[in-house]
Amino acid sequence: MELQPVPDPTGDPFFDALRRRHPDVDVVLLPPEPPPADPDAVVDEDLPGAVLARVATLAEDLWAAAARDSDAVPEARMVYGDGPGAVRAASRVATRRDDGFHVLVALRHELETHGWAVTRPPGAVERIEGHLDDLTVTASYVEGTGALLFRLTSGSLTVGLDRARELTRHPGGGR
Repeated sequence: MELQPVPDPTGDPFFDALRRRHPDVDVVLLPPEPPPADPDAVVDEDLPGAVLARVATLAEDLWAAAARDSDAVPEARMVYGDGPGAVRAASRVATRRDDGFHVLVALRHELETHGWAVTRPPGAVERIEGHLDDLTVTASYVEGTGALLFRLTSGSLTVGLDRARELTRHPGGGR
């Protein structure tokens, strides 16, 4: 990418004055960021429920394959997504196990077998992260405590502010 000096005014009084007073200084102005997604651009009314059902089923299948003897069951719900009026489906299991590392290995194998792109983020905690289309799986295991966390999330869906509040509301006033 080649930068071209622009002799014309930028339209910004601050930068125009800066360029006049310091012609020897290179000033780089980036184009403005695109506006955020229109909160009124709402997805189909039934789509969040279908995405939640898909995430719940997939999470149950992955968890059952990776932790065959587990009594824990993934809990699925809608959570806030990226930006105002957006939600995403999320399913998770938080448990304690002595064989958590083996569960991560089995989960990684299951994900890779089904075409997921799987990585191990750096750090002291054993973790894996997998991506397939708009889905993300994260799992981590802390050997000293036996804490194992598995989470599957969908991509963000714009549903509007009121609908997002309604979908993320939980019994007992929780979020």
